[in-house]
Parts: sequence; structure tokens; C-alpha cells
Amino acid sequence: MRVIGNIEGSSAAQRFVDYTYVQGVECRADHGSGDRFEILVYEEDQFQAAQAMLNEFVLNPGDPKFAAQASKAASLRQSKLEDEERYRERVKGRGEMINTLNRAGSGKLTLGLIGVCIAVFVLMNLSDHLWNRIFFTLSISNFRVGGGGVGLPEVLQGQIWRLVTPIFMHGSFLHIFFNLWWLKDLGGVLEWRLGWRPFSILVMVIATGSNLAQYYVSGPAFLGISGVVFGLLGFIWMKGKHDPNFGIQLPQVVVFMMLLWLVLGYTGTLERGVGLRIANTAHSAGLVMGMLCAFLPYWDGTRR
Repeated sequence: MRVIGNIEGSSAAQRFVDYTYVQGVECRADHGSGDRFEILVYEEDQFQAAQAMLNEFVLNPGDPKFAAQASKAASLRQSKLEDEERYRERVKGRGEMINTLNRAGSGKLTLGLIGVCIAVFVLMNLSDHLWNRIFFTLSISNFRVGGGGVGLPEVLQGQIWRLVTPIFMHGSFLHIFFNLWWLKDLGGVLEWRLGWRPFSILVMVIATGSNLAQYYVSGPAFLGISGVVFGLLGFIWMKGKHDPNFGIQLPQVVVFMMLLWLVLGYTGTLERGVGLRIANTAHSAGLVMGMLCAFLPYWDGTRR
């Protein structure tokens, strides 16, 4: 910051500062002795330009072109403040995301999804009979195709819930624990950010897409809400990168962990490590579905 000269009177000093701001040169007027104001320029490389403007102003401070810039300067300053605020929201990290979650908590729909998953898990583990009965009621189909075929006779007969309901079933305590842990965080912040109706549609779209993809590849023997979790991750990832008004961004470490988990699933490492079959196609399809949904205008980041 460097002094370029002095101006008599606060109104004249403000006119000059407004004029230079509109010209792309940012100055400041500091009150000196009496009615004199010291003019300083912020950037050293703008010193000569600012001094030339000051010399012109001193020769004819009443020139209408100086007074005419006040409203435009105010508008530019407001736009700059709004841009800075959007930037701060865009670069929120995990810590800020946690603060948001603490403020918002988990919405009713997110808690409802968690509650249904827990209830179904408990019932399925009461007996083998209940396990089989619930699975054949909630699975996408009892028609065993896979490896490039899709047969959905129950759905075609009107049982359209089967496109979504595989997400409510889980195979083990670890399976449901980690899925619901992520669902609570991601679902909570998205339901708070979008509103429950857009959030519910997002969940159903991701669930349907990921379930159909997994069924096409392996048949109906799959379960879990992890495809939706990957979809919510993908949605927040893309929204955070490309929508400055969204206000939530995934930390890079979370994105890395997500992609690493996806790769480990395809290598078979996770299946050998935890002893579970991994619905890799549902994970991949859910991630892609969530990323694509982030670019659709329906989910514009505002509450409904």
C-alpha cells in the first residue's frame, strides 16, 4: 500500500475512491489532519495509474464523470462480497461439513431410511424362514437371470417397489453398520440442503439405477444400500466442484477413499478381507448415477 496524494473533503475523497474502483484500481482514503484525506493505493503496480487519476481529479474535482461512478462502485463491491461468500462456501472441508451436520442433524427421511434398514436386518436374522421370506419379497426379482439379461416379471406385474427395496436388506452387522454410518452423514446433509422431497427422489433414482445395473450383471442375489451411499458421494462430489452455490464440498481424502474402496472391491480384496460378496456394479452405477444427477437442473441446491 502506498500514498499517492491528498484530497480535501470526505465527499470528494469518496468520489475519487469510487471512480478508481470502477476503473479497476483499488484505493483507500484515510482521514488526516483537518479536512484532509490521504489517498493510498493498494497495489504497487497500480501506483502510476492511480496517481495519474488523482492529478486529473485535483484539476477538476467537480467533473460529472467522477460523481457518476458512485452507484456502479457500490454495485461492484456488493458483487465482490457475494463472490467471496460463494467461494468460502465452495471450499468448505470436512470440518465445516461436520459443523453443518451438527446444525442440521439427520432429517426425518434419513432417519426413516436408517430405521427401516435396521428393522429389516433384525427381522431377517430372527430365523432362516424370515430371512428367505423377506428376501424374496424385497429383492428386485425372483427370476434368476444375470450376465447380460434382465427379467423383471414381478415389476411388470405392478410390484415396482422391488426396483428400490433391495437397499433395505443387509448381510451382516459390519455391512449395515458402515452403510448406515455413511448414510447418516451424507443423507443428513443432503436432506437438509435439498429438502426432503428432492432428496427422496434422488435416493430412489440412484437406488433404481444401481439395482438394475447389479441385477443385469449378477442376478438378484444382492442387497444393501451401499449403491445409494456411493451415489450420494458422487452427487456431493460433483455439486461441490461445479456448483459454487451448493456450499458443500467433499475433502479430497474422502474422494480418494471412495475411489480406493471401489477399486479394492473389483480386485476381490474386500471379499477376502470381510468375507462378503461385494456388489461392485451397484457401487459403480450408483456413483455414476449420483454424478449425473448433480448436473440436472432439478437438484439446484435450494430447499423446496
